[in-house]
Amino acid sequence: MHDDRTAPKRIRMTGLQEAQLPALVALEQACTAMYHEIGFDAAEVPARTLSELIALTRRHDVRVAEADDEVVGYLAWRDEAPGVAYLEELSVHPDHQRRGIATRLLEELHERARELGMEQVVLRSREKASWAQAFYRKAGFAPLGDDAPAKVRAWGSEQEASGKPLDRAGEVVLWAKIPLRASGEPGEDGGGG
Repeated sequence: MHDDRTAPKRIRMTGLQEAQLPALVALEQACTAMYHEIGFDAAEVPARTLSELIALTRRHDVRVAEADDEVVGYLAWRDEAPGVAYLEELSVHPDHQRRGIATRLLEELHERARELGMEQVVLRSREKASWAQAFYRKAGFAPLGDDAPAKVRAWGSEQEASGKPLDRAGEVVLWAKIPLRASGEPGEDGGGG
């Protein structure tokens, strides 16, 4: 498939800012429309409202991607016991997908989680969302199973013990190791690591 879109000259990551909220509401609507096109209804996959996006910031680190000064994606994640990064949301506007933005957002999560000493990230994804499944597989995610690290399995056990289902029908729980900082990437000591 040939794609004529121009790659962004600059991608910038920020914390969620009030001025970005209207664009995030529109992004939510565009992204959920992709799910509705493959058969999910609005009750199964609702678009987050303005107040729901604001509420995300109470328990999540919300990071926003801007491409050439336009809001094009965001992620929301939090630290969950026993010390894994839980990725609540990763969305990129359909007009800006396949441009490395989701990868950059995921790298942002990795960096922030590494700073807190976390080594794994977990998430829930809808099985029928083939584009999401392909992205997560390429990014190194695997289904939660007996081969997962102890902290990831403990996270799953804690989810079940709390009375919340680990996953709902049509969902899969995925996990991945947070990669070590790339060689040559600056760290707190100025070196790689």
